Amino acid sequence: MMIQGICFDMDGLLVDTERQGLRASQAAARLQHHTLSDERLHAMMGVSIAAIKGWLCQWFPGRIDPDQWERDWRRLMRESIRTEGLTLKPHAAETLARLKARGFRLALCTSNTSSAAAEYLRIAGWEDAFDQIVTGDMVRSSKPAPDIYLLGARRLGLAPGLCCGVEDSYNGIRAVRAAGMVSVMIPDLLPYTEACAPDVDHLLSDLSQLEALLTAKE
Repeated sequence: MMIQGICFDMDGLLVDTERQGLRASQAAARLQHHTLSDERLHAMMGVSIAAIKGWLCQWFPGRIDPDQWERDWRRLMRESIRTEGLTLKPHAAETLARLKARGFRLALCTSNTSSAAAEYLRIAGWEDAFDQIVTGDMVRSSKPAPDIYLLGARRLGLAPGLCCGVEDSYNGIRAVRAAGMVSVMIPDLLPYTEACAPDVDHLLSDLSQLEALLTAKE
């Protein structure tokens, strides 16, 4: 496998924040007297805040203030991280360190905001872990569009075909496939299903398996 660059999602893959994010999303909606179904919550996973706000306006036309929802969501997430802490996913730290030591170029390609990514990386001690950082507020279209991953490859100075994208969500893995990268799925809250199969080149159970996969034919 001639891979030179690795593009990582963040939430649900490197940091265990998906549950906190879904709770905050629901709580922010309820502050405006709305409830998000499980289907809608799952649809929100892996996409940018801007995309979520657009969906909220479609789901609750004229009955929700998306900017207020975003402010409440950000506040609730800050409170959750402050009280519960930021839990790293198993094997995340050592996997990043080992892959970088092997000479792979690493990019963070998250739908989260620049400010959230910077805060999480600071807490995790990963300020220097990535060669490039691309966030959802840097691109026009959110996952499952390929924009984030295409920008990640471009900033690494690599063709998408020389990169792999590592994801946990359905929206994310579709974005990797659309970008023309090798796709690696490590499921978190949403399980792998046969519907994912066309978009998944490699299915792993956790990050500890990634190095062996990428170096198997070196």
